[in-house]
Amino acid sequence: MLEHNRISAVNLAKLLTVITALTLAGCATPEPGSPAAAAQEQQNKEEAKVAATSQTVEQLPEWHLNLPQDQYGVYAAGTSTSPDLQLAMDKAALSAKRSLADRINSALSSKMKEFVTEIGQGEDTEVVSEVERVTSNLITEVNVSGYSQKDAKVLAQGGKYRAYVLLQYPIGKANKMLVDQVKKSRVLEARLRASKAFKELEDDIKRARASN
Repeated sequence: MLEHNRISAVNLAKLLTVITALTLAGCATPEPGSPAAAAQEQQNKEEAKVAATSQTVEQLPEWHLNLPQDQYGVYAAGTSTSPDLQLAMDKAALSAKRSLADRINSALSSKMKEFVTEIGQGEDTEVVSEVERVTSNLITEVNVSGYSQKDAKVLAQGGKYRAYVLLQYPIGKANKMLVDQVKKSRVLEARLRASKAFKELEDDIKRARASN
């Protein structure tokens, strides 16, 4: 019985030695320059990328995914990265301004189509042609310089900064741009003056001026 216990103790000691050796081997740092070291470095990089991406998604501003919608303005968001904080902010703002211009163009083009539907049901060739011309000029001359920054957020992303910027362009200013373009065409203005849509548009501008 004693001999059996002694054999069991020896076997247990050997087993522990083997487990310890395997554990140390698994934790050992690969030799620099070896294939194992290169594989370990690549794995570390991939894990760092996954961690950075997860952090970015978790800290993403809600307004970047779901733009605000209200009666006061047109909104657009932009994001960018840079090792320099201010440059990251500037690039994000530029991205938001490009998006803002597109959104303003879409909103005003939609309003012009509404005018065509109301005043001629698409049957008045002269009016339709004039609307197309004015819309084209409006899109060409769209100016987002009247925007304001409504929100911003900066995150550390590796060795860089990621900036998020939310911009707003007042609807009153957008509508005024549309009216100014329309007034350049006497044919179109004369037809629109009596329309309900044009009156509502001018009322919106008046309200915007009063609120400012």
